[in-house]
Amino acid sequence: MKRRLFLAAAPFALLLSSPRPARSEEVVRKVGRVVIRAELAQAFPGGVIVVRLGGTRLGGAWALLEGWRAPFYPDRGGPRALVPVPVSAEPGAATLGIELASRHGEQRLVVPVQIAARSYPQRDVLLGPTAADLLARAEVAHDARRLLGYLRTESKTPAPGPLAAPVAGEGDGFGELRASALAQEVESRVDALSGERHRGLDYGLPAGTPVRAPGAGAVLFAGALALAGETVVIDHGQGVVSVLHHLSRLDVRAGDAVGSGQPVGLSGDTGLAAAPLLQWRVYLHGVAVDPRALVAVLG
Repeated sequence: MKRRLFLAAAPFALLLSSPRPARSEEVVRKVGRVVIRAELAQAFPGGVIVVRLGGTRLGGAWALLEGWRAPFYPDRGGPRALVPVPVSAEPGAATLGIELASRHGEQRLVVPVQIAARSYPQRDVLLGPTAADLLARAEVAHDARRLLGYLRTESKTPAPGPLAAPVAGEGDGFGELRASALAQEVESRVDALSGERHRGLDYGLPAGTPVRAPGAGAVLFAGALALAGETVVIDHGQGVVSVLHHLSRLDVRAGDAVGSGQPVGLSGDTGLAAAPLLQWRVYLHGVAVDPRALVAVLG
């Protein structure tokens, strides 16, 4: 959920004074007994920053970037936060905020990080012949709000395990600014989030291709949405949620537990899809990120 911007000038904030760091794979800062490690290998617009804490017992902790707040969860290497980098983020120097809560009160720390550049093209898309009718359907707004509720799921356990693409081949299209003669707003009408950059990876493949769960988790939703077609939403835990759009058949139901790689349906061209494909989206704390970035950091 989007929160207020982190203000480094707050009277209880502790600014870690250092020059702007050169781009590196990791930034390490120590303040008192607290050690902060920010892993930046996937720190680009649409990517993920992995932040780990060490050296102290915490009552609660959160990381903040670009106004978004990501909680720390227990992990084998110490408390870990998976921090989404919004696709709208500007590359270059950025501020990573850390909020720590303990019995002694609240402390706020600031860590300077670098966001790598990542260019996303603009593409004109041709929607199918029924697109205008679908976009005009009364349930579109309801579907988007319903989907948004699932995307903001924060299950404390289990920790998300490894993710893998739900079908073979290379997906593309994440982050593209897409334009259509039929509609200026499509993405925001699918998930009720702002912005029109494409949220998922598209895999062009024949209809009826088996689609697998990208990782273990619980099925939050399995059903039809006006624009996204037959859809499966899987909660992988701790704010990581996969969405599979445009299926032709669903083989799971809401409430099912699924294992990594388990078949969940068949690809298709339902909803706004102009041709058979599978679209895979991953949302981290309600922010769409490039699924490949989470594949990389989750192993």
